[in-house]
Amino acid sequence: MSVLLVASHQPGAGKTSVAAGIATLIARSGVRASACKPLSPAGRTDPDAVYFSRSFRGGTAVASAEDDAGLDAAASAVRSLTGISEQVVVEVANPASGSGAASAIVTGLAERLSARVLAVFGHESDLSSVSVSGAVATLGHRLAGVIVNQTPRYRVQRVATLLSELSTAGVPVIGALPEDRTMLSLSLDQLESNLGGRWELEPADGDAWIDRFLIGGNIMDSGAGYFGRYDHQAVITRAERPDIQMASLMQDTRCLVLTGGSRPTEYIRVEAAKRCVPVLLVEPGTVATADAVGDLMGAIVPHAPHKAERMADLLDGLVDLDALLS
Repeated sequence: MSVLLVASHQPGAGKTSVAAGIATLIARSGVRASACKPLSPAGRTDPDAVYFSRSFRGGTAVASAEDDAGLDAAASAVRSLTGISEQVVVEVANPASGSGAASAIVTGLAERLSARVLAVFGHESDLSSVSVSGAVATLGHRLAGVIVNQTPRYRVQRVATLLSELSTAGVPVIGALPEDRTMLSLSLDQLESNLGGRWELEPADGDAWIDRFLIGGNIMDSGAGYFGRYDHQAVITRAERPDIQMASLMQDTRCLVLTGGSRPTEYIRVEAAKRCVPVLLVEPGTVATADAVGDLMGAIVPHAPHKAERMADLLDGLVDLDALLS
């Protein structure tokens, strides 16, 4: 059994998504794979560990302890997957302080499991080849490569230069992953919960996702031209605008968010039910609701099958699995 550790310089860099994506990519190749997070401050209730256990046969987490006993227990938990997996991808928890890319947890687990380490760095404006190379220097031959995640489109060239500088300095580089709508999507249940609304028409599947929000107002384009551009969208508009609601229902709208607290007309209710489009009612106005949607970044989580599949798609062609896992 080979083991790959996925670590990051700080929380929020996307190591859970990357670990799930790599495990999915391995499984696509026909190899039995697991993903797990064996060490966590939250122990068995860690949502990442629960996700890996349910979706990737990853077992459960043990209580975090940044000492030999804790590392021994975590390594033992990973080894217990030998019977069900040929390759195991391990998300390594960040330490209580300092960079997590080459923390004592990472180096301790790498030594115990004879594992290589994939270092994930979330894009930041001050990220540099100097800071990245310094963060991974102590990993030595254990370093499988560096990924810069969540790269904005307007920073692609800058990140390409950063990665080129790392490669020139002898740091193994995997590449850059872009910011991606699917990876930032919310489920319908999350949308309802975080906006504090109530369902006029409940969704058949609360896990169906939204990756884009359109505002229905005094638009200049045709309904088909404006609402027909994207998949997986939610449309936010006033409850008193059945014209906009109907135009959006004609396209691939996954949810209507009606503002102002009023109910839609019966005609809209019938058409939405016919097309299986859930309708969420919220009390605030359209502008306030759009602002609230903009504040939902903290509600986004990676724990969804479609996100693992999308990350695998993003990694495919970027990652040489044989080299990464050798």
